[in-house]
Amino acid sequence: MIDDITETKECQIKDPMDLFHSGQVVKICAPMVRYSKLAFRTLVRKYSCDLCYTPMIVAADFVRSAKARDSEFTTNKGDHPLIVQFAAKEAQILCDAARIICPFADGIDLNCGCPQRWAMSEGYGACLINKPELVKDMVRHVRSQIDNPKFAVSIKIRIHEDLKRTVDLCQKAEAAGVSWITVHGRSIEERHQPVHYDAIKIIKQSMSIPIVANGDIKSLKDAENVHHLTEADGKNKHTLFSKYTYQVLNILYFLSTLTRFQVFILNVSRT
Repeated sequence: MIDDITETKECQIKDPMDLFHSGQVVKICAPMVRYSKLAFRTLVRKYSCDLCYTPMIVAADFVRSAKARDSEFTTNKGDHPLIVQFAAKEAQILCDAARIICPFADGIDLNCGCPQRWAMSEGYGACLINKPELVKDMVRHVRSQIDNPKFAVSIKIRIHEDLKRTVDLCQKAEAAGVSWITVHGRSIEERHQPVHYDAIKIIKQSMSIPIVANGDIKSLKDAENVHHLTEADGKNKHTLFSKYTYQVLNILYFLSTLTRFQVFILNVSRT
């Protein structure tokens, strides 16, 4: 971690929000357990990936242990824009992790969508969607303690059965200064059920920040379909961004996994 970070200090940190105002589809390598580390990020950036995430990192371990930092995070001067995803349940711990990472990344993402039992039993992941005030407090604390105004603070969530609760959560996060929100269109209990794209559309209509449509998008055609499904009313101008899973066998033929990207749906203006 140290050698790579020393090199990164000399580079110019980019503003990931610029991607959302480019008018182009933004291709993002989503956080993937064990895969989304530096070597993989370097590889996908060679094939037009615009923005990369790290795998989820437990913020408390990252703050407490130099060994954890060396193991969980490496980067270099070409590894930008980069979002570091954290699992956290305390505002100050998330702030401490953000302060450590700030010189070397372009933003952090708070995972509020992981439904794994171990994460939820520890107070991480999807259980946070039921604690909107805590999520708001964590976003606000990071915003107030990070001096760089270009440093992104995003969250990833799942939806409630009562969608009003999800909209309330998103609006509280927006009021606290969140940069964008990734919405996985399933509830905590759902795994392989159809994605509720209609719910993502409602959330998007209720927000003025970028919203990421997440779930079961396996091709570029799927991404186009999701864009149409989640489009508000045809009167607003929107830049297409969505999330899709895309198998790049012709490019990365030696990989036997699906490479996941994210593309965003951004409200540019409202009439």
